[in-house]
Amino acid sequence: MHQYHYAVEKLSVAVECLATHPGDVRERLMAAFLGFHPLTEKDFPLELQADWRWVIKELSRCGPQLSHDGKARIGSFENTMKRIRKATGAKIAEKIYHLYRAVREYDLYRQAGP
Repeated sequence: MHQYHYAVEKLSVAVECLATHPGDVRERLMAAFLGFHPLTEKDFPLELQADWRWVIKELSRCGPQLSHDGKARIGSFENTMKRIRKATGAKIAEKIYHLYRAVREYDLYRQAGP
């Protein structure tokens, strides 16, 4: 079994959403997020974990919108997507694509190993 197959699988769905989902980059990121949100840092090789942290940080940069009683009314991801500039969204989408390619190559390389 491939060590990083789960990450490859989830990111491949995300890349497909980024390429084919209608709407602007923010709407495509929202659709892609549904596919890869279960991933954690541990699903990636050490060399790619910082890139993964960057993606997650950028996707949740604005934090949640809280109601008067302190409960999250809108989650940090959705709140960020409402406020993010298209250019920033494009940078995040590009990083997701490069992360997918890198983890896929890493997974294939590990499978072919010595």
